[in-house]
Amino acid sequence: MAGSNTPPPPPDSPQSQPQPPTPDPGPSAGYTPSPSAPGYPAYYPQYPGYPGYQQGYPAYPQQSQVQAGPRWEPNPAEAGHFGQVGRVPWTLRQTLIGTALTIVPWLAINLPLALVSSTSGARPSRLPLAVDLISGIVALIITVVIEGAFLIAPLYFTVWRRAPGLSPRDGLRALGFRKAPLWRSVGWVLLGMVVVLAATVIYGLLIEHFNLPLRTNGEVLENEVRYAPFTVIGTLIGGVLVAPFCEETFFRGYLFGGLLRGTNVWLAALVSAVFFTLVHTDLGTAALLLVIALMLAAMRYRLGSIWPGIALHTLNNALATVSVLMILTQH
Repeated sequence: MAGSNTPPPPPDSPQSQPQPPTPDPGPSAGYTPSPSAPGYPAYYPQYPGYPGYQQGYPAYPQQSQVQAGPRWEPNPAEAGHFGQVGRVPWTLRQTLIGTALTIVPWLAINLPLALVSSTSGARPSRLPLAVDLISGIVALIITVVIEGAFLIAPLYFTVWRRAPGLSPRDGLRALGFRKAPLWRSVGWVLLGMVVVLAATVIYGLLIEHFNLPLRTNGEVLENEVRYAPFTVIGTLIGGVLVAPFCEETFFRGYLFGGLLRGTNVWLAALVSAVFFTLVHTDLGTAALLLVIALMLAAMRYRLGSIWPGIALHTLNNALATVSVLMILTQH
């Protein structure tokens, strides 16, 4: 070009030699035909999948899911105050709120019923069999529903509205659903039975000596069993199989454990025992119920678990059931 200072390439230079045309490689492995798009190459590269990728998305290595242990455990350094119960994750305020919302309606419903039962006289005749059977089923259902009310507050504050960072399993463990030493538990249950039987004998002697006009719920059932045996049996089944579980969960698991957050062990045991006695609405056995409740609180404090208390509670109710049912064999 005129005016250009660039010298032409030498005749033997590679740039001056004509280059052969590059052949079309055509389709090969790893290539797929492109959709019809004028002006674009006939083949688009299909990049090979990278190791660990599936369907174009990264397949991250699966990490082993290690099951972590419980995050709530009793602190041995606090055993002087909390015993084996441990510092429960619900507060004293939550304990008082749940107790009020449970016991006040309970007393409002059951106290009038207890007064009516204690003042009712002897039944004129036995209920028809069909009516008695239906009444027994209804009595069992009512017992299950009423006793189940004791589970609402504990489960609400330990499972649903549990403390941050805790699992439902941690909440249930704090409530007392955990293992206890086997032989220590057996020893405490046997000791509890001895205490209950001794208190029952002493209490009976005092009533007889002072001629106290007390009528217990057991005596009411003894009268009722002659008139409506299956109705009484339905009530007793609920008292043996349902009541110990529900009442121990509330009174020793939730109430006693929560009271330890703000009081000493003696006051916590006494307050929980008084409430336990009140909800039974049985003036005739109030003293016995108080002794049993204190024993159950001691077991919870020393063992941590509520299962031994449930066992003792069940045995006590079972013995009372046997004494009532023995009347049926006499008629």
